[in-house]
Amino acid sequence: MSASSTSTPESAHPDNQPPLAGLKVIDCSRVLAGPYCATLLGLLGAEVIKVEQPSGDEGRVWPPHRGDMGSSFLALNLNKRSIVLNLKQPAAVEVFKDLVRDADVLVENFKTGEMERFGLDWPVLKQLNSKLIYTSISAFGRQGPKAKDAGYEALVQAYSGAMAITGAPGGEPVRSGVSFLDMSTGVMSALGTMAALIRRGVSGQGGKVETSLLGTSMGLMANAVANYLQHGSQPERMGTAHPQLVPYQAYPTRDGFLFIATGNQGLWERLCRALDQEELITDERFLTNQFRVEHRTECVNAIGNILATYDTQPLQELLLAARVPCSPVNDYEALMADGQVGELGVLVTGKDPDYGEFKVPGLPFSISDYQPAPPVTAPRVGEHTREV
Repeated sequence: MSASSTSTPESAHPDNQPPLAGLKVIDCSRVLAGPYCATLLGLLGAEVIKVEQPSGDEGRVWPPHRGDMGSSFLALNLNKRSIVLNLKQPAAVEVFKDLVRDADVLVENFKTGEMERFGLDWPVLKQLNSKLIYTSISAFGRQGPKAKDAGYEALVQAYSGAMAITGAPGGEPVRSGVSFLDMSTGVMSALGTMAALIRRGVSGQGGKVETSLLGTSMGLMANAVANYLQHGSQPERMGTAHPQLVPYQAYPTRDGFLFIATGNQGLWERLCRALDQEELITDERFLTNQFRVEHRTECVNAIGNILATYDTQPLQELLLAARVPCSPVNDYEALMADGQVGELGVLVTGKDPDYGEFKVPGLPFSISDYQPAPPVTAPRVGEHTREV
C-alpha cells in the first residue's frame, strides 16, 4: 500500500483547518446510506474508522472492479481506515467498546435488534461515553410493524409510494435510476449527526440520531404528500412531466430530447414568442398555468408538434437566447464534456494501488476559505487493524 492510503487526510494548506478536524467517527455501516454519511464527515476532516466483519462490507463486491477494489465502494468510503472485528465474538465486542469510549460519533445500519444482540445498543454505549452521538440508520425505522423487515432501496421506493408515481403515463412503475433514498438518507444522517454535535456543544451530552429510508422518502416527497394529506390528491405516473406545471418536461426533437422548464407565466410567454407561437399566449385554454394544467394534453401537443421539427442543439440555442430554461437529456459522457461539473469543483482526484489516479465525486458543496485536501482512497478489508 502507498503511504497516502494509510494516513488520515490533512488540510492542503497550513491555515486551512478542516471543519471537523479532531472528530472521531466509528463507522460500522455497510453498502450505501451509512458509508456515505461517514464519508461526508471524513471529507470534512473527521477521523473515520470503518469497522467491518471478516467478510467485509457487502458493498465491496459490487462491480465494476479493478483488482480487488470496486469503483462504487471506493467513492463511498474515502478518507477511512478499516479494521476487522467479528462482533459475534465477546473479545471483539470489548475492543469495539474501547473504540467508542473516546469516539464522538458512531454510525450503524444493522438490522433492527442486531446491535442489541451484540450488546452495543444506545443504552449500553451511552454509559461508556455520555458524549457519544449514536447515529442509527434503517430502512423502515426502528419502531412500528416493519421495524425488523429487511429493507433495500427499491423496496422502500415501492413501499413509500415513490415508485407508484415514477414511470410513463399508463405504464409500469419504475425504479429511480439512482439510489436516491439511500444516498439522501446518508445526507440526512450527516445532517442529524451535525445537529446533535451542535446540541452537544451546548449541553455537553450526546444523543441518538435515528434516520430511515422511509423517513427520507417522506421528506423528499413533502409537497406531494402534503397535497394528498390535505386534498386527497394521488399523483399519477407522468414520465418527465410535472404534476403542477405545464409545459415542464422532456420533449422529443428530431435527434434526441430537450427538457424545457417553463416554471412561471413569464417563461411560458417567452417560449411561445421564441417559437413564433404568440397566439398560444392568448389562447383561453392556456392563459394561466392552472388552465394549462387543466388542458395539459392540448398544451403539450401544441408545443410538442413545433419542437419535434427542430434538432436538439439549434433548439437549445434558440431557447437559451430567449432566456427559456432548457437542457438536453445528457448521458454522463455528455455531462462531463460540457464542463459545468468541472467548474463546480465537486470531482476530486486521488491515488489507489489498483486504479492509479482516480476521479470521483467529493463534497457536493463548498465552504469559503476551506479547500479540502486530495482524498485518501478507500481501505482494503482490515488494512488498518493492527495500526488502530
